[in-house]
Amino acid sequence: MFSEKIVTPEQIALYREQLADNQDALDALDVIEEYGKISKAAKAIAIQEDIEGVIDNAGLDWFDEMLQKCRNFICKPQYENLREKYIPALIPPLADCIAGVLACPPGVAGIIATPFAIYVAEEGMDKFCQPINPQP
Repeated sequence: MFSEKIVTPEQIALYREQLADNQDALDALDVIEEYGKISKAAKAIAIQEDIEGVIDNAGLDWFDEMLQKCRNFICKPQYENLREKYIPALIPPLADCIAGVLACPPGVAGIIATPFAIYVAEEGMDKFCQPINPQP
């Protein structure tokens, strides 16, 4: 459903500057840098944090499924002010969504939210929030 995003070392450096005050996000950036692909990094973080359903997800892509759930949450009108490409502002509402969906502690959700926030920022909120047309 969603396309794969690869984060370059230059982008990682910019995100490190933006997220310098968020140790959880910096830790997540280390994993993203290691894996390169945002979805693989998010899955690795979730597995490391013992989140259930990441590996055995009935053939569904866990990252895409979580993106869809986050999309339903973050694209609400109350979050229109997050339409700029500013990762620190995206992480808290995405962490709230992830904590609710995965029933995990806020600290764990904050770590997992970072790759999702970067994906949304790279995609652009306006594009990310466009209605999805079902395939025939």
